[in-house]
Amino acid sequence: MIAINPEASLPPSAGDVNRGKFFLYSLLIILIGGGLWLSRQPNVQAVVMEWNEHSLWENVKRLVGGDDIKLAGEDEGRINILVLGQGGAKHDGPYLTDTIMVASLKPDTKQVALISLPRDLVIPIPGFGLKKINSANAYGETRGLEQGAVLAGDAIGAVLGIPIHYYARLSFSGFAQVIDDLGGVPITIEQGFSDPEYPTDTNGLTTVSFESGWQILNGQRALQYVRSRHGTNGEGSDFARARRQQQVILALKEKLLSPATYLNPSLALRLYRNLSNSIETNFGASEATRLVQLAREVDLDNIITRVFDTSPGGLLQETIGPDGAYLLIPNVPDYSELQKAVRNIFDVSEVTREAAQLVVENGTSSAGLAETVSTSLTIQGFKVLRYGNASHQNFPRTILYDYTGGAKPITRQLLESLFLIKAVELEPATNESDIEFRLILGTDRLPANE
Repeated sequence: MIAINPEASLPPSAGDVNRGKFFLYSLLIILIGGGLWLSRQPNVQAVVMEWNEHSLWENVKRLVGGDDIKLAGEDEGRINILVLGQGGAKHDGPYLTDTIMVASLKPDTKQVALISLPRDLVIPIPGFGLKKINSANAYGETRGLEQGAVLAGDAIGAVLGIPIHYYARLSFSGFAQVIDDLGGVPITIEQGFSDPEYPTDTNGLTTVSFESGWQILNGQRALQYVRSRHGTNGEGSDFARARRQQQVILALKEKLLSPATYLNPSLALRLYRNLSNSIETNFGASEATRLVQLAREVDLDNIITRVFDTSPGGLLQETIGPDGAYLLIPNVPDYSELQKAVRNIFDVSEVTREAAQLVVENGTSSAGLAETVSTSLTIQGFKVLRYGNASHQNFPRTILYDYTGGAKPITRQLLESLFLIKAVELEPATNESDIEFRLILGTDRLPANE
């Protein structure tokens, strides 16, 4: 068991600060592996004055110039960007991060992955001990302005086993304003919910509700949708919230990359002005141009997403800290399972291409286990043909049967890695020739308290 140190006091708000030289044209393009960034240097002002006389891409090149720059991590084949969403000076706990994502770009295969980390996950923060991951940014700010993202990047990179090359921090107000600038974001809400404990700007609580179905959310409503933590109908967990955040980002991507946006100079300028005081980043302007070049080659319709959670087959478990706080810890104390999942994140697209027919069966007495695991696997790119109960409900350990004769190795390897098992090769039954893998869930996949 991981020993959790009691929470230390976090730094107070530092008020409005100088955000630095470089700003994002759009944080959300960074999230999906590309971005357009602007600078407030004197030469940029000249470009802005003549903006309408040139195309968007020409203006970007006029801003930064140079085609020979390489991004950190590019030679190693993977560029990792930490994205943090924080409340800002007007909120309680201004530097606590409600949104924590790692966006990874793999240039050689033109892939992008989004990895969401729950705010209650406990990690070692250098100099501060084991703390909730959402406090890393706040602790870093005690060392100086904009040091929060640096410390968070160091801590998260160490836990995930990858270097964090770049970071971007966005305030809640900046996020909402981007969406309003773009005329709202279209979302299909699969299941409606209500949250009676949504925080207000005055440190109070209010009720927010969302109906199911297609709708366009304005900035305030989109912010409520991605921040809600106490929703009904299964939407009251950080994991559900992380999935909603990814949903909004992917939907907003469509608007950001539409001709109506990038061919509209006045909209580009408005986005720049509104974002300039809301975003902090360590990207330089020439690096941002290189990021745009790489992003233009990426298949943005096949972004890989992953949310670390406590579902059966998930990599986290719940616990209570010494002070009674709700915490999440990894199933394996050395974080090696998380590291393996991050390292293999791009294999998910290979699993999708293999399109192996998978059946999931519940070999325990815990109702709904097969459905829960099937949902998680589907999100990760597996093709679940069907799910249900196994022939009996007393399997002590999870079993994976491979009927493909080794024809779909990526699917097999990833299932073995996720469930820490070795597949058993069998010949398919004549009456079940459509099944290529059968996963029978045993009691080893149940939470410790069941």
